[in-house]
Amino acid sequence: MTVLYAALTFALTWPLAVGLTRDVPGDFGDPLFTSWVIAWDATHLGRGWWNANIFAPHPLALAYSEHFLPQALQVLPIYLATNNPILCYNVLFLSTFVLSGLGMFLFGRELTGSREAGIVAGLAYAFAPYRIASIPHLQVLSSAWMPFVLFGLRRYFATGRTRPLAGAAAAWIAQNLSCGYYLLFFSPIVLFYIVWEMTTRRLWTDGRTLLRVGIAAAVVLGVAGLFLLPYMELRQLGFRPRSLTEARRFSADVYAYFTADPNLRFWGPIAQAWPKAEGLLFPGLTIVALASIAVARSFATGDGDPARVALHGVARVALHLIGAVFAILIVALLLGWSIRLPGLKVTSLSRALFAGAVTSLTLLIASRRTRVAVADWGRSPAAAFSLIVLFAIAMSFGPDVHAKGRTVAGSNIYAWFYNGVPGFDGVRVPARFAMIVTLSLAALASIGIAALDRRRRTRASVIAGALIVLEAVAVPIPINQNSVEYKHAGLAPLPASVSVSAAPAVYRFVAQLPSSAIVLELPLGEPAFDVRYMFYSTTHWRRLVNGYSGGEPPSYEFLNESLKDAAIRPDRAWQAIADSTATHVIVHEGFYTTDAGRRLSDLFRAHSAREIAIFRGDRVFELH
Repeated sequence: MTVLYAALTFALTWPLAVGLTRDVPGDFGDPLFTSWVIAWDATHLGRGWWNANIFAPHPLALAYSEHFLPQALQVLPIYLATNNPILCYNVLFLSTFVLSGLGMFLFGRELTGSREAGIVAGLAYAFAPYRIASIPHLQVLSSAWMPFVLFGLRRYFATGRTRPLAGAAAAWIAQNLSCGYYLLFFSPIVLFYIVWEMTTRRLWTDGRTLLRVGIAAAVVLGVAGLFLLPYMELRQLGFRPRSLTEARRFSADVYAYFTADPNLRFWGPIAQAWPKAEGLLFPGLTIVALASIAVARSFATGDGDPARVALHGVARVALHLIGAVFAILIVALLLGWSIRLPGLKVTSLSRALFAGAVTSLTLLIASRRTRVAVADWGRSPAAAFSLIVLFAIAMSFGPDVHAKGRTVAGSNIYAWFYNGVPGFDGVRVPARFAMIVTLSLAALASIGIAALDRRRRTRASVIAGALIVLEAVAVPIPINQNSVEYKHAGLAPLPASVSVSAAPAVYRFVAQLPSSAIVLELPLGEPAFDVRYMFYSTTHWRRLVNGYSGGEPPSYEFLNESLKDAAIRPDRAWQAIADSTATHVIVHEGFYTTDAGRRLSDLFRAHSAREIAIFRGDRVFELH
């Protein structure tokens, strides 16, 4: 299976395979940042690791964003052998697809007992359209450990052996440390899955199981806690939580699930319901069709006991009808529609959900057959993953629910987590719950394939696998995208390529400066420029005043603002530079389209800074 997923990965990410040492999938933004983090991790493990070389002199700069430690450890031998952060990044990028496919194959096969079902599930998870939409974000793509966690747990509860539980705990730790979003988003899913397994297997009175699972969960929580300490310390240093306004901006619109990445060859031109930032969440038609088969089959058969199915057939039919009508109503309201029939008017999603909850509760209290039928359905894996899909979709909508930008519900379950669960106020993209949706749909897809009779299963698997791959085709994927639309005026386009081996000559000079040197590079404050300074700092590792990350110290914004009007208020700009603690300044005069770079060089000379090197348009000054 590894060979199959690897071959498809190289094909579906073409032409990256022919430029592994020099090309970057996506753009020169987050991929360069991640390459810098990986290089930092590979060379600075140990004391001082959290104090990365950006935003000097401020501490804990690595904790301004993801630390990518598991990823760095994966490619550590490659980095030590080549010193090529782009090669390491690309190996990790490709591995996320292969490992995702392998992990979901193992879990799908374990869940259903069908090899064909596992193969299809692996394809559905590894090459989901949402993963193509996430090409520039390695942390979002680093979701491969999720199915390994579920696989280990499933094996443990089926066999009672400790080894699978230990593997699940290790995979859970790896997933938590690979992406802070998934630490928060996936951990509740794991806890729910454990509760579901123990309930369906009636293990709550098994002291040995409770002890083992409790120890595993405690170890995972303890390791996560150790890595969360620097982030908590940043809060004490004045870093504020993400606001609900910011979370709303990067939440999923309902129509995001009908909007695909434009690079997808098949769905890109078709599924464009509501394009927005972090809003390309279309899951693919094949995976949804297979998941629907699994859900329909679970409603029809429950846990598969024929006697119980026959005994409670009437209750099932009634529940099916009520559930179908209610589901259609909720979907219509989510899409921003209203129901207006003679004698019936439904316009409020919140009221409809409340009425549905009350009706369901009344049925459960009044009818024993209904209670048994619901419990019977709840024991099926399809029920568990259906509930996870609904939860993840709801969470992806963020603090409130919007359909094409219009509010359809003024509050949402995500707001409860934001206000009540530590850590949720530190992330800003609820839409990334779409990866949990993809995970659950892939699990349901395996159940859908396994539900087919053996004579048709193989053929259906081949057709489904081919359709999944077709939906994922985005060849050629975007490579080395270099946007020259900058926030600051008067800046020249940056070079259309990056390379450590062919780094600008000025950085070889910087590498000869004392290890105590603190370098400020100008222009400052434009992300595209700052992230390149960081990337090239892997050749010298001197501390930088510059930085680009998920946050920044307040003094950095002040320095940026002071430099904007250096021509008008030169003394203010000079004082801000002096306060930055920089010992050396690089003025990239060639990065300006005006004479602003030359005037900055004149400013340093006027304040007795010593010009110590010139490399074409780059001038290096030593400050006193």
